[in-house]
Amino acid sequence: MERINYSFQVKILAILVAVFFTWQPISQAKIRACPPMYLRTQEGKIINPVSGENADRPYSTRQTCGKCHDYNMITKGYHFQQGWDRIRDDFDKEMPWVLSDGMMGKQ
Repeated sequence: MERINYSFQVKILAILVAVFFTWQPISQAKIRACPPMYLRTQEGKIINPVSGENADRPYSTRQTCGKCHDYNMITKGYHFQQGWDRIRDDFDKEMPWVLSDGMMGKQ
Protein backbone atom coordinates (compact mmCIF):
# COMPACT_ATOMS: atom_id res chain seq x y z
CA MET A 1 0.00 0.00 0.00
CA GLU A 2 2.81 2.41 0.82
CA ARG A 3 4.42 1.61 -2.52
CA ILE A 4 1.30 2.77 -4.37
CA ASN A 5 1.17 5.99 -2.36
CA TYR A 6 4.85 6.65 -3.12
CA SER A 7 4.27 6.08 -6.85
CA PHE A 8 1.24 8.37 -6.78
CA GLN A 9 3.23 11.07 -4.99
CA VAL A 10 6.03 10.83 -7.57
CA LYS A 11 3.51 11.21 -10.40
CA ILE A 12 1.94 14.24 -8.74
CA LEU A 13 5.38 15.77 -8.20
CA ALA A 14 6.31 15.12 -11.85
CA ILE A 15 3.10 16.80 -13.02
CA LEU A 16 3.71 19.81 -10.78
CA VAL A 17 7.29 20.16 -12.03
CA ALA A 18 6.13 19.89 -15.65
CA VAL A 19 3.41 22.50 -15.07
CA PHE A 20 5.91 24.82 -13.38
CA PHE A 21 8.42 24.66 -16.23
CA THR A 22 5.84 24.96 -19.00
CA TRP A 23 3.69 27.56 -17.24
CA GLN A 24 6.49 30.04 -16.67
CA PRO A 25 7.34 30.72 -20.36
CA ILE A 26 3.65 31.17 -21.16
CA SER A 27 3.24 33.72 -18.40
CA GLN A 28 6.42 35.53 -19.48
CA ALA A 29 5.20 35.63 -23.09
CA LYS A 30 2.09 37.45 -21.95
CA ILE A 31 4.23 40.06 -20.24
CA ARG A 32 6.30 40.70 -23.38
CA ALA A 33 3.26 41.25 -25.64
CA CYS A 34 2.25 44.80 -26.41
CA PRO A 35 -0.66 45.99 -24.28
CA PRO A 36 -3.87 47.19 -25.92
CA MET A 37 -3.23 50.58 -27.51
CA TYR A 38 -4.69 53.12 -29.87
CA LEU A 39 -3.30 53.67 -33.33
CA ARG A 40 -2.11 57.24 -33.69
CA THR A 41 -1.96 59.71 -36.56
CA GLN A 42 1.23 61.42 -37.70
CA GLU A 43 0.39 64.23 -35.28
CA GLY A 44 0.01 61.72 -32.39
CA LYS A 45 -3.79 61.98 -32.24
CA ILE A 46 -5.76 58.84 -31.33
CA ILE A 47 -7.51 56.94 -34.13
CA ASN A 48 -10.73 55.44 -32.81
CA PRO A 49 -12.73 53.62 -35.49
CA VAL A 50 -15.57 52.96 -33.03
CA SER A 51 -16.26 56.63 -32.34
CA GLY A 52 -15.00 57.75 -35.76
CA GLU A 53 -12.35 60.00 -34.22
CA ASN A 54 -9.66 60.48 -36.92
CA ALA A 55 -10.90 57.24 -38.55
CA ASP A 56 -10.19 58.66 -42.02
CA ARG A 57 -6.54 59.40 -41.17
CA PRO A 58 -3.62 57.03 -41.86
CA TYR A 59 -1.83 55.65 -38.84
CA SER A 60 1.77 56.45 -38.04
CA THR A 61 4.11 53.66 -36.92
CA ARG A 62 6.40 56.33 -35.48
CA GLN A 63 3.63 57.72 -33.27
CA THR A 64 1.98 54.35 -32.50
CA CYS A 65 4.96 52.02 -31.96
CA GLY A 66 7.42 54.75 -30.99
CA LYS A 67 5.54 55.40 -27.73
CA CYS A 68 7.12 52.24 -26.28
CA HIS A 69 9.80 51.10 -28.75
CA ASP A 70 12.99 52.58 -30.17
CA TYR A 71 11.55 53.65 -33.54
CA ASN A 72 14.93 54.05 -35.24
CA MET A 73 15.88 50.50 -34.18
CA ILE A 74 12.66 48.77 -35.30
CA THR A 75 12.64 50.52 -38.68
CA LYS A 76 15.84 48.65 -39.54
CA GLY A 77 14.28 45.20 -38.96
CA TYR A 78 13.17 42.88 -41.78
CA HIS A 79 9.50 42.85 -40.79
CA PHE A 80 9.45 46.63 -41.02
CA GLN A 81 11.44 46.89 -44.24
CA GLN A 82 9.92 43.86 -46.03
CA GLY A 83 12.62 44.12 -48.68
CA TRP A 84 12.68 47.90 -49.20
CA ASP A 85 16.24 47.98 -47.96
CA ARG A 86 17.26 45.47 -50.68
CA ILE A 87 15.27 46.80 -53.63
CA ARG A 88 17.27 47.49 -56.78
CA ASP A 89 16.66 47.50 -60.55
CA ASP A 90 19.00 44.57 -61.25
CA PHE A 91 17.82 42.29 -58.43
CA ASP A 92 16.85 39.39 -60.77
CA LYS A 93 18.33 39.31 -64.29
CA GLU A 94 15.91 36.57 -65.50
CA MET A 95 12.81 38.31 -64.12
CA PRO A 96 13.57 42.04 -64.41
CA TRP A 97 10.15 42.96 -62.99
CA VAL A 98 11.20 41.46 -59.62
CA LEU A 99 13.05 44.18 -57.74
CA SER A 100 13.64 42.45 -54.37
CA ASP A 101 12.69 39.41 -52.30
CA GLY A 102 10.47 41.53 -50.10
CA MET A 103 6.68 41.26 -49.97
CA MET A 104 5.56 44.85 -50.24
CA GLY A 105 3.31 44.72 -53.28
CA LYS A 106 5.98 45.52 -55.82
CA GLN A 107 7.14 43.62 -58.87
